[in-house]
Amino acid sequence: MAWPAVFDGGIRRLTYAVAAPAAFLSQHAILLTASAALGQRLPLDAEFWLMPLASFAQIPDLSPGIAALAFVANLIAAALLAMLAFRRAAASRQGYALVPFVLVPIVQVVALFALAAVPVSAEDESTAPPEAQANAFAIVQGMLAGMALILFGVTVSALAFGAYGWGLFVFTPFVVGLTTAYLANRNGLIDGRRSQLLVLAAAALGCLMLIAVALEGLVCIILAAPLGAGAALVGGLMGRALAAVRAGGSAPLACVAVLPLLFAIEAAMPPNVVIRSNASIDIAAPPAAVWRALTSDEEIRLTPGLPFRLGLAYPIRARLLGQGVGAERLGFFSTGIARERITEWQPGRRLAFALLSQPPVMTELSPYAEVHAPHVRGYFETRATGFILLPLPGGRTRLVVEAEHVLRLDPVLYWEPVARWAIGRNLERVLADLRARAEQAGRS
Repeated sequence: MAWPAVFDGGIRRLTYAVAAPAAFLSQHAILLTASAALGQRLPLDAEFWLMPLASFAQIPDLSPGIAALAFVANLIAAALLAMLAFRRAAASRQGYALVPFVLVPIVQVVALFALAAVPVSAEDESTAPPEAQANAFAIVQGMLAGMALILFGVTVSALAFGAYGWGLFVFTPFVVGLTTAYLANRNGLIDGRRSQLLVLAAAALGCLMLIAVALEGLVCIILAAPLGAGAALVGGLMGRALAAVRAGGSAPLACVAVLPLLFAIEAAMPPNVVIRSNASIDIAAPPAAVWRALTSDEEIRLTPGLPFRLGLAYPIRARLLGQGVGAERLGFFSTGIARERITEWQPGRRLAFALLSQPPVMTELSPYAEVHAPHVRGYFETRATGFILLPLPGGRTRLVVEAEHVLRLDPVLYWEPVARWAIGRNLERVLADLRARAEQAGRS
């Protein structure tokens, strides 16, 4: 891969202290001009100054064309910041680790100041030796490429194709690892452990950028992290091995071009896995008392687990809008309201309902009120739920709950256990609360 001439040479501290803030603020100026042309007024708050692109994206009815132009303008500003940061690091012969951070919203301000303040001697103000500079640039370029591929993969797969499968969760991290390691090692092999750390750092910074530009939230990234990190490390091993046997060229990076095709194929053939689950609990109360607890609109008093408090949907209460088959039931969840139609109504024996509409499966943990993540709707759905009341000796009742869900995420063998775990915890919480209320009513 050819050496970009704009990265040649170093720049002095004063030059950087003037040019870097100018490049950083240029994106704000462009977005303010664009919003004024649209007749909108962006609030000059902390979000705008720290994450201008995300603030601009909040404009109502923003056309895709204007949004794309704004994104390109910000990419140009990011390229300028990367160039200036690398040349500043090259002049001081240190600070290379800070270069990727100048592209990450929020922390980029700290990185800009840190690079401007890097202590150097007069001797170090000259450009670093060409060989050392080339090696440093290769490492920085590898990390920047990995970060960019994370953004590219999520934007194309999730937003353009609506595909959440092997391409996004496995092949994209693999390509990120391969690209990062290959570029970082192509001018000379670095230590294998350091190479893998660079891969993980590039992936982590890319994920941080997804949060910063409101493409993903923290909960989803945490859930996908074990799978993605494993694929990235495997790709990193291959990338370093390819760099060891090639003197140059970019053929190993051709797999990047395969990503959109893979996303398109997965979008045309999404998975559709049915998950059936059931749970039961014995209650020291007669079926009539359990039925009253089951059909009441009291709020569930048991506190949900930490993953649910961080964003996964959990039930709060339910309300019946009528009785008998065909009546409507509202399920109030932490993420919204589910509308359900009663399909079975046998007082003291059985209650079942089918889902008409459901709220998002999670609220992404993010600094934004809205996150542009399609996976919160339509990729995991509940079809039907039923409760069976079985009388037991001694005036007790066994309450059984059965539910049917549909999962449309790949790899299924990775996401299905996660889905089953979440389903199981919610069912256990509902049953435990029903037992407590029914037994309390029986004692009063």
